[in-house]
Amino acid sequence: MKFQDEHFTEIPAIHGGDAGIEGFTRQGRVYQCYCPEREYSDDDLYGHLRTKMTTDIKKLTNLTYAKRLKDLGVPKIKEWHFVIPLYRDARIVTHAETKRQEVLMIKRADPQKYDYIDDEFIIVIKQAEDFKVEISRIVRTTLSDMKLNLAIYHTSTLDWSECDSEKVNNIKRKVKAVMGDVDESDEDYIDVVGMYVDFYMKGIEILKKLRVSYPEIYEDIYVLEQAYKKQVSMRTKMNTDSSINAKLFNEILDDFQQRLEQQFTYLTLASVMELKNDLVSGWLADCSMQFRSR
Repeated sequence: MKFQDEHFTEIPAIHGGDAGIEGFTRQGRVYQCYCPEREYSDDDLYGHLRTKMTTDIKKLTNLTYAKRLKDLGVPKIKEWHFVIPLYRDARIVTHAETKRQEVLMIKRADPQKYDYIDDEFIIVIKQAEDFKVEISRIVRTTLSDMKLNLAIYHTSTLDWSECDSEKVNNIKRKVKAVMGDVDESDEDYIDVVGMYVDFYMKGIEILKKLRVSYPEIYEDIYVLEQAYKKQVSMRTKMNTDSSINAKLFNEILDDFQQRLEQQFTYLTLASVMELKNDLVSGWLADCSMQFRSR
């Protein structure tokens, strides 16, 4: 979608192999994609990215692969794009420059054999963030089964000092009302409060990223959240029977998740659950969701 004006051509690997690239354009750009199998530490992620780049750049200078590239009609290669979800270590940028220099050194040693590589050859690292406009358009169309994953791994130790004390107190008060005025030393109460404070902080992070990177998706979420928040406010404020606080709270959670699933079919289930918890935590932190204490 991003380079259709340059006549991007995909190369399936079924017959004859993909020649070490996923596709190319008529302007001399070739693409190799890589998605890590799971969530890695920064150092492990760098290691996997480095190995993949090294392996595929080696294919680029392999004359057997070179013949396949020419047979496919790939024009002189000016840019080799390494398309990945993300990177978190600058060493991969340094490694890309090292590989670029190696390719140019090989070309200079035998210009005739490596005439399919441009004299100004460069390696470009592209992250998902670079395709945010295209991703947003693709996931929002019913013509695609691609789903966007917004889920965040909640693994770090929570630092409550980063959250406004008033918001934390609001969450504590409302969770206590839902759980039936449980003692504040209760372990379950402490865990639930901790989870909702965590969701609140992560929710701010996710919505900020959506607002900047995927404004159309953010607008869809914002409109639904604002409309549903008014219903939540009315339902909880009009409830005078504190004994059904937990029942009412769970009904709201279930109904809101169903609404999210119905409207945002382009989000993974993990993303829907993440959004639900993050937005509900916001209602707990402000005055939208109120519960009477017993």
